[in-house]
Amino acid sequence: MRNLCRILHPRRLLAGALVAFVASGLVPPAAAQTAAPVTPLMLQQWRLGQELGRYGLAQNDPQALLTAARLQRASGLQPSKARVDGDRGGLVDQTDAASLLAHAKKLAQGRPELTALIDEALAARRSRGTLIGPQVQPILMGARDTKPILLSYKPGQKAFFGIASDRMQDIALSVKGPKNEALCEPAQAGGELLCEWVSGEAPDVRVVVTNLSTNAVMLTFFHD
Repeated sequence: MRNLCRILHPRRLLAGALVAFVASGLVPPAAAQTAAPVTPLMLQQWRLGQELGRYGLAQNDPQALLTAARLQRASGLQPSKARVDGDRGGLVDQTDAASLLAHAKKLAQGRPELTALIDEALAARRSRGTLIGPQVQPILMGARDTKPILLSYKPGQKAFFGIASDRMQDIALSVKGPKNEALCEPAQAGGELLCEWVSGEAPDVRVVVTNLSTNAVMLTFFHD
């Protein structure tokens, strides 16, 4: 699949990474925020981490991979495990922090100081366990396109599904349970379209995302 994200100059990527790190220290952690389950800063960190990770993999640059993994961890997000029913065209391939760190460690052989930093990053994640937080997935939707997205939840779980896009006015979504019942009413939350609900006894949820425009739209959906 062709790369849908433009690779920036490495100096700009690293500068952007530094800005994201500094900004992350000026806001409360994700768990303490109540306005929305996923904030613009979290998405910014995630997107920059993904782009820097692609650059590091293409250039075999372990320092870039380490920085990308740290950005992804700072965002608190993970690649989505949701299943897009039918045609998966338009899904943007994503990397996870653990894979980036493992690859960085191989590339850093013979550089003990860098290897120590990579090992520290790996150990810090293991000490916090393996709990997966909000999950994200960029997707390119064609004109008048519809994507059914299948999710599973534990009974009684507080759940959410949201969308971020620079063309939000062109996007509609519905969240329905196994009996085709509406589980929530989508509402604007900052610059995002968000649905929140409590899962019932049946865990399966079907989200239908529609691009109402005659133009293609790039969006990011997130959920938990």
